[in-house]
Amino acid sequence: MLEILIIIIYSALFCIFIAKTSLFKVKDLSLLFICMAFFIKIGVGILYGYLHHFYFTGGDTIDYFNSAEQISSTFFKYPSYYFRSWFWMNPEMPDNSVFYYPEWSFIKKDFGTYLLVHVHALPQLLCFGYYNVHIVFVALLSLLSSLNFYRALRDTINLPKSFLIFSCFFMPSVLFWTAGLHKDVWVYFGFSLLMLSLRKLVLHKKIAIPELFSGIIIIALFRYYLILLIFPALLAIMWSVLNLKKSPLFKFIVAYSVFLTIMLLVEHLGIFPIMELLSSRQQEFLSETGNSGIAGAQELRPTFLSMLSQLPYAIINVCFRPFIWDCNDLLQYVAAFEIIIFWFFVIVSLPYRRTDKAANSMSYFLFFYSVTNLLLIGMLVCNVGTIVRYRSIALSMLFVVVMQAFDYIKLGIRKRQLNKPSSVKRSNNNSAAINSNL
Repeated sequence: MLEILIIIIYSALFCIFIAKTSLFKVKDLSLLFICMAFFIKIGVGILYGYLHHFYFTGGDTIDYFNSAEQISSTFFKYPSYYFRSWFWMNPEMPDNSVFYYPEWSFIKKDFGTYLLVHVHALPQLLCFGYYNVHIVFVALLSLLSSLNFYRALRDTINLPKSFLIFSCFFMPSVLFWTAGLHKDVWVYFGFSLLMLSLRKLVLHKKIAIPELFSGIIIIALFRYYLILLIFPALLAIMWSVLNLKKSPLFKFIVAYSVFLTIMLLVEHLGIFPIMELLSSRQQEFLSETGNSGIAGAQELRPTFLSMLSQLPYAIINVCFRPFIWDCNDLLQYVAAFEIIIFWFFVIVSLPYRRTDKAANSMSYFLFFYSVTNLLLIGMLVCNVGTIVRYRSIALSMLFVVVMQAFDYIKLGIRKRQLNKPSSVKRSNNNSAAINSNL
């Protein structure tokens, strides 16, 4: 009963904070909707913890919670131990109750995990040892991330409001995997800041430096390898927005071709062993235990030809799994139906596709980044459960691109029901074509 009471009190206080803070205000979303989305995220987060505790018999999220609790409960007793550990001074453990720091090589290998438990040690001071109370804090961060995505896309992507709300707030995999105590919610938050910076770039041809660098740093701290996928997309969208002489598609193709060429040269000249790093990372995923491993997963060798040969398997793994006939529980069925519905919309969009040039620089950014991210996941990850979690954010971005491809007038949706982004209003190149259809 005490846990429920604390959850209710914190939820009420956060709703007041949401109502009074401009960070959570969006002009076409009501306070009631935003608070409702907040409560849904809390509920899904509690479900997330329940499933991990009873179905997965613990899992990462429970380990992270316990580690954060261990740090918060012993920090004030042994502050010098923690400060010296953060500066890599390798102090002796004063007591078995403190958090254990391995060699720096291990921390560097999975820096995001160690950062996560230290960041979440702060709200632990107010959670009284209850996981579900901690989830209220996670839900607030997830809500802010969804609102940031909505702000960025409503002004740059032409979608019906209901579809945009679904993509930003209620896409099943994103809603679930960003609801728990895990790295995904921080990666989602980092991307939301990055999207806000791109919104300003697309609308005003100015770079929002604080949001751009904050987003990149947060993503890099929790999943550093994503930065390699973000940079070519960032350079392409900046080139596309600041120079209108060529089509955005041409610029994105050139940017990614140059990026791939540079990566191959870096590997060939021995400057940095990229292929070996990818191969060793796949080996780590192959060695993971779990009941959703992909049977017959092949080893990725540190050569470009091996990567090419793995590409068809990567596409199948990340774009179609889990297959409905391989599902053994409710979570797997939900993931299977989500990917089936995604492909249903892809197929239906073909006869109902727009004939005008609806795609803009933001669309191409979402498409190119999400596709390269999905291919990397499919190539390295050999566990269906991990694939579903890792692909959630990229899949939601790709879903936005797919939904923008529809001709909604042909589908019978009236003009007044369509969100008309500011980028469309400001664009001289696209406005005439779009207005002729709307």
